[in-house]
Amino acid sequence: MSSKGNERIERLREAMIRPPEVCVERGELYTKSYQETEGEPAVIRRALAQEKVLKEMSVLIFDDELIVGRATSKRRGAPLIVEVNNKWYLDALADMSTREWDTFQQISEADAKRMAAFVPYWDDKSAFKKWISQIPQDMADKIGITYVPISAPADGQHRCHVSPGVDAVVARGLKAIKEDVAERRIRLDGEDVPDKAEKLVWLDAVTITLDALIAFAKRYSDLAADMAKQEKDPVRKAELEKISEVCARVPEYPAQNFHEAVQSMWFTYVALMLEGWGMGMSFGRIDQYLLPIYENDIKEGRITRDEARELLACLLINMNGLCNFFDTWNAKNAPGFPMISNLTVGGVTPHGRCAVNDLSYLVLDAEDLVRLTSEDIVIRVNRNTPDAFLLKACEVAKNLHGKFKFISDDTAIQMLLSDGKPPEYARDYVVVGCTFPTVMRHSLDLSGDTHNLPLILELALNNGRQRMTGNLIGLETGDPRQFKSYEEVWNAYTAQLEKVVSDIYPYHILARKAYADYCPSPFQSALMDGCVEKCVDVISGGSEYRTDPINGGGLVNVGDSLAAIKKAVFEDKSLTMSQLIDALDKNFEGEDEVLHILEQCPKFGNDDDYVDDIVNDVLIQFSDLAATQKPFAGAKPNSYLGYATMSLNMGEVTGALPDGHKAGLPLADGGLSPSQGKNVNGATASINSVAKLDHVKITAGSVFNMRFNPDALADSAKLRKFASLIRTYGESGGFL
Repeated sequence: MSSKGNERIERLREAMIRPPEVCVERGELYTKSYQETEGEPAVIRRALAQEKVLKEMSVLIFDDELIVGRATSKRRGAPLIVEVNNKWYLDALADMSTREWDTFQQISEADAKRMAAFVPYWDDKSAFKKWISQIPQDMADKIGITYVPISAPADGQHRCHVSPGVDAVVARGLKAIKEDVAERRIRLDGEDVPDKAEKLVWLDAVTITLDALIAFAKRYSDLAADMAKQEKDPVRKAELEKISEVCARVPEYPAQNFHEAVQSMWFTYVALMLEGWGMGMSFGRIDQYLLPIYENDIKEGRITRDEARELLACLLINMNGLCNFFDTWNAKNAPGFPMISNLTVGGVTPHGRCAVNDLSYLVLDAEDLVRLTSEDIVIRVNRNTPDAFLLKACEVAKNLHGKFKFISDDTAIQMLLSDGKPPEYARDYVVVGCTFPTVMRHSLDLSGDTHNLPLILELALNNGRQRMTGNLIGLETGDPRQFKSYEEVWNAYTAQLEKVVSDIYPYHILARKAYADYCPSPFQSALMDGCVEKCVDVISGGSEYRTDPINGGGLVNVGDSLAAIKKAVFEDKSLTMSQLIDALDKNFEGEDEVLHILEQCPKFGNDDDYVDDIVNDVLIQFSDLAATQKPFAGAKPNSYLGYATMSLNMGEVTGALPDGHKAGLPLADGGLSPSQGKNVNGATASINSVAKLDHVKITAGSVFNMRFNPDALADSAKLRKFASLIRTYGESGGFL
């Protein structure tokens, strides 16, 4: 249905299409709270800061809204996460409305003065400052070259790749969770443990944050009641009275109806974000945990299907009111103000049965109304997924220009089993962040630092030096002109990668520790199974399961390059290593014949086992190296292949490569997507190349982007072919 099918949603949607604004409230209130709590334990300071924000920030209800609650004082806003990294905030004010990437509305002079007063407080107190001060200069100089520390506080975000128990809040309410905390406190009093005092303090902090959200909801209840008294329109007056009633109950108590359930979800999400703002927070499988409430409301006549769709659409629109305020470099890494807030639908139940239901379709209908960018819809697909549902998802994806993520249940479940999750958890997986499979409430599966794999290959082909600068930043693995076999090239690349990872990983651990020491998350921890029982914060290892990956970007460029070397130099002998290295040094200037030979070598994405097997070798080697690491807080090491639009920034520092890549140009996008223009044998050949890779080795997921001409999905017959392509990919072993 067109967005014109619901005038309220159309108005709310149009109101959200605006350049975002920076909101100073959270940063200012956080700073005031920290100034008031000097000397207190870190977790108490965090809890009291969260309390101050939720009790004192602006509360706003806009016309037409049915699901209320703002994370900032703006219709579409970004807060200041000063405790993570304040480094660029004041400098960014000069060009925030004119910069090339992700422009914001210009901040007012009054707000700029407020920022100037509180932002400097964090100059020596932010998690970033605590982290970066422990890193030697030679390692700091490699940031953005051999790796991008996206798991570190450099980007000014908390690490949000998690799906906390929003479902538990809907089903049980915060009052019941508070009772769990109180009961654990009583039991702890009777235990003889050396860190009892610390655990008691942690439980107190959790309680503070739970009470703070209850108070926040009551503020909205009071605001709606006051607005209703002033409202002249009887229809809107009744809506505001209903909003007041809903906010007086949830999230403190279990949701009694669908409206309360959606409102409870939203309040919980706002509190989670205000505590730990960042990309990748997930609402989980809303078509599963909201289904009993929805079906009961429909049965009892309390709601119609259209009214339920309208409430879901209001939720999706609200998600677009949250943005990230990055510095220019990080905005280029992840442009488009992404929050990557996922809702996962479809798939199978924990017992393995088809989980598609009417609410699964309703989420698609709501998204078709909204058609904005921040809400991420993940479609779980398996051999039992109904044709009608998959076709509906494909149709809406077409309307949204390909926005949906289609995930293969068969592969994702095997990945989670490989990481040690029990079968019933693995079948119940959700997706967080770009494509990370996780289990709602039970597992913390964060992102890791992204390694520039083509640049690391460059080091192997330039005796440890970055070609564009001449700087020695890797191992001296020998003059590549003297390499006599493909195995020597492979061994040099492997040595460089192992060196880079071993050099970087200790500082990755320090980043994790900086978050744990300075930015604990007591509210999020209350919604993660295991944390309250252990009295341990989720960041410090409190959740039942934990993984911690290293990320790789540009793996396909490496595979294509190694295939070109193997074929052109050591098999066909159409080039020597000296000719190859000379051409790379010249960025192929005047080396058209060499470039032509390299470009004619097999390229990934064409269903050619020669190069596909080499790409898989690179994948397995990366995965095996990741598995040898020792992450923070006892997490299981794993790996991920994907890097958003870091292909641009990473390409800018990478020289010419044997796959024909010229210095400074973007690398292959996604994570396992064929290099631009190299997959010339059609879509089926591309999915065959990607599907034959050993995806279960990359248990944190990967990204495979495909682009189709709109004509390829123009009618129902073509749409069915597209749906069949998705099924085939998943059943052949593909992931995303």
